[in-house]
Amino acid sequence: MSASQATFSSSRYNFVVPIEEGCLLYSSFSGAVIQLGGADAALAGNLLASRPRELDLEVFPDNLLADLVAGSFIMPSGFDELDAIRDRFWQARRETALALTLTTTLDCNLGCYYCYEDRSEARLEAASAADVVTWTRARLIASGKKTLHVDWYGGEPLLNRAFIETASVLLQQLCVELEVAYSASIISNGTCWPEDVGAFVQRHKIRQAQISFDGMRRNHDQRRRFRDKNQPNSPFDLAVALVDQLLDFVRVDVRINIDRKNQADVLPFVEFAQSRGWFQRKFPAVIQPARLSAYSDASAFMRKSELTLSEYDELRAAVRDKARGHFSVEESEAPEGFPVPRSSVCAALANDSVVVGADDKLYRCGLQVSEPHRAVGMLRPGPVNLFPILGQDAGQQSQRVWWDGFDPTELPSCSRCSFLPICWGGCPKKHLEGDQHALREQGAYWRRNLARLVADGVGRKLDRPLELTESDQFRD
Repeated sequence: MSASQATFSSSRYNFVVPIEEGCLLYSSFSGAVIQLGGADAALAGNLLASRPRELDLEVFPDNLLADLVAGSFIMPSGFDELDAIRDRFWQARRETALALTLTTTLDCNLGCYYCYEDRSEARLEAASAADVVTWTRARLIASGKKTLHVDWYGGEPLLNRAFIETASVLLQQLCVELEVAYSASIISNGTCWPEDVGAFVQRHKIRQAQISFDGMRRNHDQRRRFRDKNQPNSPFDLAVALVDQLLDFVRVDVRINIDRKNQADVLPFVEFAQSRGWFQRKFPAVIQPARLSAYSDASAFMRKSELTLSEYDELRAAVRDKARGHFSVEESEAPEGFPVPRSSVCAALANDSVVVGADDKLYRCGLQVSEPHRAVGMLRPGPVNLFPILGQDAGQQSQRVWWDGFDPTELPSCSRCSFLPICWGGCPKKHLEGDQHALREQGAYWRRNLARLVADGVGRKLDRPLELTESDQFRD
C-alpha cells in the first residue's frame, strides 16, 4: 500500500522551529529535519507539531509526503512510538560498551568548598587490582563485548598512582589476551601528575582527560586551595601547566565550574585559554561549562549559590558566541551539539558497566561512591553475575533492583514528554533521589534550547529567540 493510500497520524515528537527562510520541522524521534518554505510553511509545521492526529495526506505534495514518511514525522496509524522508544532504550542498555570506573581513592589534596565526596583516606589497594581483573574478565566473556573503557576517578585519582600503574597494566594484558580494544580517561584537578606527562598518558592509553577550573587564578586558588597549608604552589598554576603539556598527547576537556561567586571569571578564563593557544594545539582543548549545583544530599547547601537555569544559559550563550569558528564548547545535555536521538546510555544504566568504589564496593553511579548505602554489591572473585549479593545484604539488593529496572518510558512524566527520545529522562540518579527540582530543570533546558540546537545544527538562524512551552513538551 502506498503512503497516499494508508492511514497516517502525526508523530507526537515533532517540533516546528521558525527560521529566517521559513521554518524547520524537527523530529526528536528520528533526528530528521525538513525545511518548509512558502506561504503555508508555518501552517503545515504547526499542524504536524501539535497533538498527534490522523492526517489527510492529500494536503501534502507528493515529494513532501515522502520526506515526512522517511523522517518519521508521520507514522502509520496505530504505530506505538513509545513502545519503539522503549525497545531502543533497552537495546542501548544491553549494547552500550563496557565501562569500568575505578575510584582509586576518595582522598583529595584540595579542599573545594562545594565538594560532595567524603574526603576519606579510603583507597583501592594492589590486591584489589586482581579482583578488578577477575570481575572484568567475567563480564567481557559473558557479554561478548570487544571494547573496554576505564575511567580513573576519585577523589583525586593520581593520589593513588600506584594502583593506576598496577591495574592499568593488568587490564591491558587482559584485553590483549581476550582480543578486546582498550582505552582510558581520567578526571583530575591537575595538581599531582608525574613529570613525564606524555609517557604516562601513552603508557595507560588515556585518550581523554578532564581538568577542572574555578575561574581565574585568584578565584581558583581560593575555592580549590591545598588542604596542606604548607604547600607553596598555586593549584591554578599547576593545572594550567599540566594542560599546556597534555594537549600534545590527548584531548583535554577543560571544565569551568560556575556559580554565583565566580561567574564573572568565565569569559576572562576563556580568553586566557585562547591566549595560551589551547585551541590551536595537536589536540585542541574543549571547553565544558559546568553549573555547580547540589549533586547529592550532602551538597544541598549549594542551592543558595547555584545559578538559575536561565542565568547559566546566558553565560553559556556568551561562551558560544566567543567560540564561533575558534574552539569547541560542549553542553553536557547535547554533547554532539545537535539533539540526536539517544542510542547509548550513561554507564550507570549500561548492563555491563560498574563503578568500583575506593571501599571495594560496587556502585552504578560515580556520584554515589561516598554513599555506601547506595552500593549494589562487593568487589571479589565470584560468580559471573554482574553484582553478586553477599550475605543477603537487603540494602544492596534493593539498590540493584532499582537500577536494573529503571525505564523512563514507564515514568508518568517522561512517558508523556516529547523530549523523551533525546533525553531518556535525564540523570537517573535524580530519579532515584526524587530530586524534582533537578528533573524540572531538565525539561526547562530542552524548552529553552531545543530550537537553537536544531537551527545551529543545520546552519540556519532562528528568526527570533524561541522558548518552547510545556504544551509543546506534554501533548496529552
